[in-house]
Amino acid sequence: MKLTKEEIQYIDNYLIKNEVKFWDVRLELLDHIVSAVEDKIKSEGISFNEALLEVHQGFGNKTTVGYTNIIDFEKALFVDDKGFKTFTRNKQKAMAKKNRMRFWSIFKQMIMSSKFLLEYGLYILLVLIAYQYKPKAAFMISLIALVLPELLKLKYVFKKGVRYSLSASMVGGISSAILCLQSGLVNFYKDEFTFNDVVDYRYVICFYILLYSLFRANYNLYKEVLSTTINRYNLLMS
Repeated sequence: MKLTKEEIQYIDNYLIKNEVKFWDVRLELLDHIVSAVEDKIKSEGISFNEALLEVHQGFGNKTTVGYTNIIDFEKALFVDDKGFKTFTRNKQKAMAKKNRMRFWSIFKQMIMSSKFLLEYGLYILLVLIAYQYKPKAAFMISLIALVLPELLKLKYVFKKGVRYSLSASMVGGISSAILCLQSGLVNFYKDEFTFNDVVDYRYVICFYILLYSLFRANYNLYKEVLSTTINRYNLLMS
């Protein structure tokens, strides 16, 4: 038995009320729940309410408060949402693993690309020339090269479908977290590698140069995931 549009909309609203905030997770849950409810109605001959309540419990959600039995269907559906939180956490773990695997695949492809090797060579050459002129300028160039991909991400952040997507949130924070450590690293470096009031920037510049390829690969992964997420959102909303 196929559910009506009203029943499917009811399930969607029920997921929203149970604080399933990511639209991509909610759509996956919606698909699971609709199929499970339809199967139970058909195989067990029970009502929509009974089937939805059983499926709700099947996700690990409670339908009672302590020792008090909640008979009312509407109340029972919103007593507990821990099962959906567990589902979301499991999705996060699966996405994190998938993103790591895809990141290293993109990284390997990128470093074998003549286009990237030319870009990387020009970047290193620019840093070396700047270092001959002024070490601090070379340091700033190497740091800006890491920050630039993060700034380029902003053109995706405000697109529809990104803000409340688990896929987008999972891939967006990797390099951003590393950048947050830069100020502490720079302050530590200045304290430890300052001689006669002159900072030796050589080691931190080399470190940033090595990080550049990782940040570029992360940016490519970010573009790929967000492009897929935005296209999926537009397709579903059209």
